[in-house]
Amino acid sequence: MNTLRQVIFVTPVFGEGDTGPETYARYLWENFQNDPQIEFHLVAPDFPGLHPRWHASGRGTGSLDLYRRTASTALQVARKIKTTDQPVLMHVNNTHLHASLLAYEGTLWGQINDYENADLWHRAGETIRRAGWRRFASLWRRRRLEQKFIIRQELSLCNSVFTREKILAEYRPRHPDRVITLPKAVDVEFYSRPAALTADPLGRPMGARRFVFVGSDIVRKGLDVLLRATESLPADFDWHLTVVGATREQAERAFPGLPTQSGNSRILFAGKVEKEKLRQLLWHSDVFVLPSRAEALGVALLEALAAGLPVVATKVGGIPEIVTDPAAGILIPPDDPEALARAMVQIQPWPQVARPHAVTKILESYSTKTMITRLRILYLRAG
Repeated sequence: MNTLRQVIFVTPVFGEGDTGPETYARYLWENFQNDPQIEFHLVAPDFPGLHPRWHASGRGTGSLDLYRRTASTALQVARKIKTTDQPVLMHVNNTHLHASLLAYEGTLWGQINDYENADLWHRAGETIRRAGWRRFASLWRRRRLEQKFIIRQELSLCNSVFTREKILAEYRPRHPDRVITLPKAVDVEFYSRPAALTADPLGRPMGARRFVFVGSDIVRKGLDVLLRATESLPADFDWHLTVVGATREQAERAFPGLPTQSGNSRILFAGKVEKEKLRQLLWHSDVFVLPSRAEALGVALLEALAAGLPVVATKVGGIPEIVTDPAAGILIPPDDPEALARAMVQIQPWPQVARPHAVTKILESYSTKTMITRLRILYLRAG
């Protein structure tokens, strides 16, 4: 009997970008494209080149048309490649790609990358105030579709224990054992700090304790809390803060009542940077700060740990699942600038190339090798 497992991975984006879905899709392709037991196909709107197992749907007009096209292409590919009695496994990179996939007759899996949809009812007032009724209605439709997918799917893969618990509590699926935890991975080797460094790409001061914040969703990531915390740091404490992912103008628009200390040379807004520059900025920093109000997992935090930085982060979402040892850093309550300031003074940088053993063990659980090994076992065992 032919034991080849046929898998179609359906993703709304694929390429060389740094977004979470893009990176995850790339990890899977790199590791499964030549697997002797898995015939791995990709379906996406477009691709950077040609490959017999890359199936482009085209982007169409708008996100709804993109999702419809991608789902339709995935169903066509499933019918085309099926060569055995074993069902083709369709693994979807988000659980609300398109309703037509609910009718798929084969094995359907889906990623749960965040608990934002599940938690929408609890954030209804805030969402309506910030985004309006139309946006809330759109998110509510997405939530209902996600719930239908979770009920339909043979397996739902959550990126953290916290996310899984939210999904079970809010959606109450009939088969909770079909909702499992498989954390997203980080390329530990890529981010590991080398013994010899090139010059700091931003030329930051060497004597100060160099803090770094990374995030484009600066409201959810709590950048305002961090900026307020810097105002409480002791006068004799020498520090520098680099904000990656946002410009000063974006911060001022997001927090109109909060001065971004435009004349303070200790705060540098670097904006969005490519992954190569990001790791260099991390290597030339001392402490990573993530005062998030909500966080499904915290991939940026994992990248910082891999780059050799202890962390100061909030005790929310999936973050406590990562910072399980005091060697990794300090956890504080959310929305508490005073506690954040105290932790920033208290925390001590690690030696230049000596990552604590406890942190190395933590990173092993979130490495690409661990994630791919677990996923491969799941693929081969799927019914």
